[in-house]
Amino acid sequence: MRVSGPSSPKPASPAKRGGKAGAAGFSNLLDTSKGAVKETIAPTSGVAGVGAVDAVLALQATDNPGERRERALRQGRRMVDALDRLRLSMLETGPTPAHLGLLRRASEETRTETGDAGLDEALAQIEQRTAVEIAKLEKRQD
Repeated sequence: MRVSGPSSPKPASPAKRGGKAGAAGFSNLLDTSKGAVKETIAPTSGVAGVGAVDAVLALQATDNPGERRERALRQGRRMVDALDRLRLSMLETGPTPAHLGLLRRASEETRTETGDAGLDEALAQIEQRTAVEIAKLEKRQD
């Protein structure tokens, strides 16, 4: 492939003024006798796409125990991480409003039961500890 030097832009072609061709499409929409716009009915062909979207949503809605367990573990990790950050801040400068926000965000997602009794109990204790720390920080701010 050969690359040539810079070329100047081509001038724009002048607009073609075909009085009859361009105006015919728009004038068909107007009812010149009454001054009102004619209604045109176009067939719809988007119905087939709705079925595909429904199928995708149905697949996303299926929830297997493995996914529930993974979501619960992620939420538990977020809460433990927030509690760890709070613990470290207590050793250094003290908690800030950012720590309260972090704890609130970590605990606001509602947890579903995973089916594993031990995991559910551990997550319940983490949630309880998070709620206690949130209450303490809120009381300290007041």
